[in-house]
Amino acid sequence: MNEWIAMTGGFLAGAAAGAFFVASLWWTTVRLPASRQPWLLLGGGAVLRMAVVLGILAMLARSGDWRILVAAAMGFALIRTVGVCTIAQRDASFQLASAPISPAETLRPRSKP
Repeated sequence: MNEWIAMTGGFLAGAAAGAFFVASLWWTTVRLPASRQPWLLLGGGAVLRMAVVLGILAMLARSGDWRILVAAAMGFALIRTVGVCTIAQRDASFQLASAPISPAETLRPRSKP
């Protein structure tokens, strides 16, 4: 019974790390075009995201049970996937562009009217 509680806690910790990761990535992406130093915002955001996520995973790894880390990875991946899909549906700028014209069509001679 304690194993399930520990794995559920690991899953929730991984989900929280995933939510922080996606939210901070979204925050950085939105503010990047208006930033005067985009490289600092991009680099600093990446370092902060990695530090928080790796810190959470390191705390979970101290338990010594690999199953808790697997549960955390599953929670992280689930929240990351759901978060990216949700953002992509809400913001039209993240939609995939329509299929480009193939190079063969651009090189084809146009018919004269």
